[in-house]
Amino acid sequence: MTYPIPTIKNSSKPSQYQRAVAFCVDRGFLPYASYVAHQILEKEEHRDFDIVICIPHTESLPKEQNPNIRYCAIDYSHILNLPVGRLSMATYYKIFLPAIFGNTYEQILYLDADVYVKTSCISSLMDNHKENTGLVMAVDISEIERKSGLKFHNSYLDHYAAVNHQYSNAGVILFNTTRLLEIGYLNQLMGYAENNLEKLVRHDQTLINTVLYNEISSLSFLFNYQLIDTTIPFLEEFEPKILHFVGELKPWNTAHGFAGKLHDEYKSFIQQHFPNHKIEANSEFKLKYESRKKKRKYTIPLREQLSLKIFIGKEKLKRSISFFQKSTNTEARKRHKNRKILPNFRVTIRSYICE
Repeated sequence: MTYPIPTIKNSSKPSQYQRAVAFCVDRGFLPYASYVAHQILEKEEHRDFDIVICIPHTESLPKEQNPNIRYCAIDYSHILNLPVGRLSMATYYKIFLPAIFGNTYEQILYLDADVYVKTSCISSLMDNHKENTGLVMAVDISEIERKSGLKFHNSYLDHYAAVNHQYSNAGVILFNTTRLLEIGYLNQLMGYAENNLEKLVRHDQTLINTVLYNEISSLSFLFNYQLIDTTIPFLEEFEPKILHFVGELKPWNTAHGFAGKLHDEYKSFIQQHFPNHKIEANSEFKLKYESRKKKRKYTIPLREQLSLKIFIGKEKLKRSISFFQKSTNTEARKRHKNRKILPNFRVTIRSYICE
């Protein structure tokens, strides 16, 4: 069976180059993708790629358009009814990029809207990865936790370990369109999805890693540096090029911590270019608590309620400790728990930087 390819219903401008950076968002995430595109335009003085922002054709293109960005309205109406959980269908849009733009771009670097580009690195990334595989992706943070001795994700990752596959993160993907079209990648993906909806635990990321695992080459973790409590302490040491705010804490919604430091940047940009888009910052505790409530762990109400109370207690303890112990990253590493965990993370992260 040949799967129908989504079509471009409207484009703000024609393509200029043979490769592109692309974002796939709905109206809610358009301001954040636009901010990242703005970062790239500022940092890449000698740009040799298009910047493309794809949105569903049912949502109008922005009235204020940056002339250096190509906006495309895509008809995704033929997409299967794929599982999304707390996400939107937009999480799957990226997998259609090579099929949609295969006759236009040889390489497409897909970026999630929740990344932060720190330096000029896009052209060099694409220049340095021209291997004959369909995708180039960095390791997922769950693999780093696993390799560092934590057992949070073993049941999920065992399947990939069995086929000697490094489970990869779908927030930054370099697509080799020629190779992917050559192997009929879209029919492979959609064929699996149609018959295995219940297995798409992590949505598009599960789909890509399961079906195309032998088409994935490794990207340095520096280009998709996923931020959690155990990777933030090494920011100065490793100097990543692209930060990825995985989880519920984003620069546009967080008042404190590392993500909160960037809130004013996002707020200023969005107020100027998207004045009708509401942006506010909440505490890390509130964001984590609301996220935890949505991720129901137990079917028995009493057990779930007790689990939530334990979660609240742990977060209050962490906040009280941080209030009385204002410490630097260096001092934080000396704490008993971090003394055990962080060295393992340093070694694991370094191995995925040097590959």
